[in-house]
Amino acid sequence: MLGALLAGLIMGALGGLASIVPEAVRLWTLAPIVAVILLFELAGRPLSLPQNRRLVPQDVIPRAGFAGPLQFGFEMGTGVRTFTPTALPQLLVLVIVLTGGLGPGLLAGLGFGVGRTLMPLSRALSGEPRRWDTKLLASTAWVGRLCATGFLLSLALLWT
Repeated sequence: MLGALLAGLIMGALGGLASIVPEAVRLWTLAPIVAVILLFELAGRPLSLPQNRRLVPQDVIPRAGFAGPLQFGFEMGTGVRTFTPTALPQLLVLVIVLTGGLGPGLLAGLGFGVGRTLMPLSRALSGEPRRWDTKLLASTAWVGRLCATGFLLSLALLWT
């Protein structure tokens, strides 16, 4: 969670810097990017954007008491080392930087942290982690569509 909040703080600060660019320019730059990424997501064919496709090693967690879990959370929360099957996290960063600010950045970071926490927690509580993995992989396109729809609704709420 702390890593995600730090990422949100950075997004918000960058948004402050981007505010020197006229709002119309930022929105006209953002609109086609949002449209393309959301169209691909809703079609069930998410774009593969550049990312560090390495997961945080599991041996990081048991290290030295608090330091291991903190490093794991930071790397997962900020996306330093992670794999994302969708372009929505990168799109969220772009939206926050170009239109958001500190408050939306922190909220996005908090939401990302909660989402990152809920996935392994729901897997662990499922009772059958392998079956949970199989079901998730089988429904990835629908999960992406659902997330894209939520993203689109959030944008609609922000811009009304």
